[in-house]
Amino acid sequence: MPSLQTVAIVGRPNVGKSSLLNAIVGKRISIVQDMPGVTRDRISTPLRIGDRYVELVDTGGYGFVDPDQLTEHIRHQIEIAMTQAQLVLFVVDCQTGLTTADQEIATLLRRKGIKTVLVANKADGPNADVALGDFARLGLGTPIGVSAINDRNLDQVIDAISKNVDLSQAPTVVPPPELYVAIVGKRNSGKSTLVNSIAELFEGMGDRVIVSEIPGTTRDSVDVRFEKEGKAMVVIDTAGVRKKRHMMTDDIEFYSFHRAQRSIRRASVVLMLIDGTEPVSEPDKKLAMYIAEQFKPVLIVVNKWDLTRDRAREMAAGKDGDKKTEPVDDAALMEQFREYLDQEVKHLDYAPIAFITAKDGRNIQQVVDLAQHLFKQSSERVTTHRLNTVIRQILEERHPSTPSGRKARIYYVTQTDVNPPTIVLFVNNPAYINDAYQRFIINRFRELLPYGEVPIKLVIRQRERQQGPAPALDEVTPEEGAAPRLPARRPPASKGRGGPKAGPKTPKFKGKHKSRPTGDRTRPQPPRGERGQR
Repeated sequence: MPSLQTVAIVGRPNVGKSSLLNAIVGKRISIVQDMPGVTRDRISTPLRIGDRYVELVDTGGYGFVDPDQLTEHIRHQIEIAMTQAQLVLFVVDCQTGLTTADQEIATLLRRKGIKTVLVANKADGPNADVALGDFARLGLGTPIGVSAINDRNLDQVIDAISKNVDLSQAPTVVPPPELYVAIVGKRNSGKSTLVNSIAELFEGMGDRVIVSEIPGTTRDSVDVRFEKEGKAMVVIDTAGVRKKRHMMTDDIEFYSFHRAQRSIRRASVVLMLIDGTEPVSEPDKKLAMYIAEQFKPVLIVVNKWDLTRDRAREMAAGKDGDKKTEPVDDAALMEQFREYLDQEVKHLDYAPIAFITAKDGRNIQQVVDLAQHLFKQSSERVTTHRLNTVIRQILEERHPSTPSGRKARIYYVTQTDVNPPTIVLFVNNPAYINDAYQRFIINRFRELLPYGEVPIKLVIRQRERQQGPAPALDEVTPEEGAAPRLPARRPPASKGRGGPKAGPKTPKFKGKHKSRPTGDRTRPQPPRGERGQR
């Protein structure tokens, strides 16, 4: 696929760059907040112009003095965006007017020789256009007066892009990524470092997002697209999760957390980052619970493994009273950590675990390969015949018990969806299949089906009565035939499925019939599995 032409949006803080990006693409991509310095990283998204596509990039506010000492990091990301861009949309504030910071940015753009279109935001009506002439002093022509909030004159901005960017070689289609991988975790666990390591490994660009020792560097969810073996993939860098009390008092923290949740919902696979040098905390458990609730395949990634190993070596030396540093058995230490995580994040006890050092790029390839493996596993579809065989085996091992002593009957089982694999059991009464037995079924499914490391969604549904009498799966042997037919509302089974052909339909009688006419030859016979049991 031809590479996308890049259009970067730059300007001083709080002029409406993020609002302009959201308005042009028609989606809420960047966080918008009425305070400077919200955007820090480069936020990019494809933009369709006619039948061609370009990449539109939002940047942080140029010249903003960040209270978290990230000013130089933000400036560096803006300059990268400028350097890579074929066109810059330089945004100024029509209401505030021309400022010294605007003049500094204009000077920088002219010095670099970057093609630029001047856009004056917050021009909410024709009266505001009177002030546009003052910006001509920047030497970049007369600005386009727009209002990102009111969608005013956005078509003029798109026309300016099409006139100033060579779209002849731009792609006519942007293939959707085959895999979305969300990277989540608490603050300062190394999420952005992992994103940069992946970008370096597959794209040769290891400076994609801001990395700092200061917690809370990432505020928005950042999509980073790359290709692996010709297949497009997206990793999503997310803001670090904090304790709930911090989110209740900080709007940015609140929106960042909900963006992280949205990224989990968007993802095909989730990488849950654990800081190996710190104990599992409340934010880790909160994330684990949410991932489990969303039935997302998850890989638990223990980062900073080099420091974890060093700390284990120091602790061992301290216990022995010997200052000599003996080598640590890496395999044994990993096994101890697995046992620890099984106790701390019980909701994800099925998830595989990888140990990495993101800053050195160690085991990054393994993490991406495992993410693809989990997605493939979650996309598997199992035949109905195999599911029925597995359920029979489970019922032989342990039958569901009910407080009333009534027998729970499972008539039929089928898979209705993938990602997550969704398996539906048709029973006589869903209340008879309690939570404990459902967990038992799911655990046995993981052992007997190709879903050993991914979540399984189990649905218990009551069999419709109008289907007539039928045996339970544990009351009919495989030799006697397959399971009863699907419910009437389900489409017919695909070719290749096991089971006998459907027999003649059972006649329906309208009204309440206390007795049938004598000699009625259409009287339905009980299924083969129930004959002789009455």
